[in-house]
Amino acid sequence: MALETVRRSSARIRKEEAINKFLKLLKEYPTVMIGDFSRIPANHFERVRRELSPDVKFFVMKKTLFKKACELSNREGLKKLSEMVPQSLVVIFSRKDPFDTYKLLSERKTEIFMKPGDVAEEDVVIPAGPTDLAPGPILMDLRAMNIPTKIQGGKVAIAESVTILKKGQKASAQIADLLRALNIKPLKVGFKVTGAIDESGLIYSPEVLSVTREDILRLLQEAHMRSLNLAIELGEINRHTLAPMMQRAAARAIALSMRLNWVSDLTIPLLLRKAVQLAKLLNEKIGG
Repeated sequence: MALETVRRSSARIRKEEAINKFLKLLKEYPTVMIGDFSRIPANHFERVRRELSPDVKFFVMKKTLFKKACELSNREGLKKLSEMVPQSLVVIFSRKDPFDTYKLLSERKTEIFMKPGDVAEEDVVIPAGPTDLAPGPILMDLRAMNIPTKIQGGKVAIAESVTILKKGQKASAQIADLLRALNIKPLKVGFKVTGAIDESGLIYSPEVLSVTREDILRLLQEAHMRSLNLAIELGEINRHTLAPMMQRAAARAIALSMRLNWVSDLTIPLLLRKAVQLAKLLNEKIGG
């Protein structure tokens, strides 16, 4: 009974320490992000942790503990963020803004083997060339999947490249085992961000975070052009529309003058050019 009490006390202490650490990190880092780290190999996790330190800090927590810690803080946005918790939770604290942090994470992915039931993100190709496999039962597996083989230097070689899975297809146990035997890692995994908040408590979804600064600039430029064109069509006069409206009015006036053969300083060169072109056409017809 005493031992069980000690164990419970020890577990409670660890939970309290985790919550206190979380609350401390909340005060130190302006950006708080949560994500799923399932399927990420431990060595890759540690490599990313080292690469992004000290500006970015990773803190693995249980979901229930995270939600409890959020309730103990008065920081804006945490309640909403706690509703976006993934299955395998890692809390990512960052001194960079949410967009830069997301970019750093999305750039750091690693390749892994497929498991039965995994969906191919792209076409999975077994390339032609030598392998490290010795002849044996593997030859029958390869031939059963219509993969041409040959023996080369005492090892199995793939005679020609074969697409074993099309994008969107699921891997069977046989295909997953074969790809592992051939040391082919078709899947790329990384931290799957499910949400973030900035210093002001503004919430960011993955869809928003995946938009790059270049995308934002392009969208702003497109929106500006559409609004400018609409304002011009409506005859709205302001410092942005005045110049293009005057240019359009001048162009329309010249076009109308040309149709009416109206002579002015602006139309004389154009009318002369038009007359020369008409004379050439007439001469071609008469000469023909």
